[in-house]
Amino acid sequence: MRKFLASGWFPFIAVFLFAAVTVAMYAYLQPTGDDIGNSQIQDIAIIAGWAVGPAFALLSWVLVMALNGVRRLLRLRKIAWLHPVIAILGLLPWLLLGWQLTMNEPRYTPFARAVIDFAGKEMLVGAFVACVFAVACSVPLLFRTKQ
Repeated sequence: MRKFLASGWFPFIAVFLFAAVTVAMYAYLQPTGDDIGNSQIQDIAIIAGWAVGPAFALLSWVLVMALNGVRRLLRLRKIAWLHPVIAILGLLPWLLLGWQLTMNEPRYTPFARAVIDFAGKEMLVGAFVACVFAVACSVPLLFRTKQ
């Protein structure tokens, strides 16, 4: 498990899981946007709703690779617990954004209603599942004994 966490596959799978779950949640929830009030924004949001997960996953991948580059520059490659921390840090902005959109954001304008309806819950669930995956994969690091 330690080699998997240290490889490039671990953050890739976490980010891919974020994108896949976000798209799956969009397909499951099938938001209609009936309360948006603007047909142009509604049409754009219906098309763009499918791209929210992959677009933010690509941004997460870039963030994770940048953080891994900083980790390598600082010569912290052998610190095993940094691998899942960096993967979680790459996903955490979208978890917080999804939480903000779903729980706290007022629905004043048609654009705000479109973003909340077509990206909020999907992004929250996708980022949560990916973070749980990263934490679950890192649990064996906590119980590892020195050899």
